[in-house]
Amino acid sequence: MNAPSTEEETKEYPQLKIVIIGESSVGKSAIINQYINQIFIEQAITTIGTDKFSKFEIINNQKIKLNVWDTAGQERFRSLSPLFLKGSNIVLMVYDITNKFSFTELNNFWIEKVKDNTDNIILGVIANKSDLYDMEVVPIEEGKKFASDINGVFFETSARNLETVRNVFIKLVGVYLEKYGNSVNQTFGESLDNSQDNIKKKETVVSFFILI
Repeated sequence: MNAPSTEEETKEYPQLKIVIIGESSVGKSAIINQYINQIFIEQAITTIGTDKFSKFEIINNQKIKLNVWDTAGQERFRSLSPLFLKGSNIVLMVYDITNKFSFTELNNFWIEKVKDNTDNIILGVIANKSDLYDMEVVPIEEGKKFASDINGVFFETSARNLETVRNVFIKLVGVYLEKYGNSVNQTFGESLDNSQDNIKKKETVVSFFILI
């Protein structure tokens, strides 16, 4: 006989779907590992399709589940972008400050996919690898201008630094709730056809709470 489920296990919480996009090797997986597990992985395994991770935050005394989707940046997986963008609430567009191509592709490819497959979202533009400032080839002002042009919020991050990474998630969730979350008791987001066999799924639920 199975033990009865606790209220914590069965209770539904408001959810936000956060999707991280950008070219391969810009540090998307490293950012997520730092945010979810508070560790930096130097050589992250290349994402195939998508990975999903979940984490709870307490915002305005309300427990909210953040479902964070890590996506593949390789060209052969680009056809999947409408699938993983569908139903998103927040989209993080990540580029590597030491890789000009990763930045130009945000404008040449990724922003159009976001526009075509999302509605009522908050956009973040993430200039990653700020710890490699001496190798920078994309001036910060260019990143800020791009973010302004698409009505996004600009951030500089280093996946080695938890504070810079966590700041992205907390601020963007706050912006989303302020703009669209008339009631945080509403269950937001999380729309994706789970029958898609070509999408890799993995959920790591980290059950600890952070007061902001």
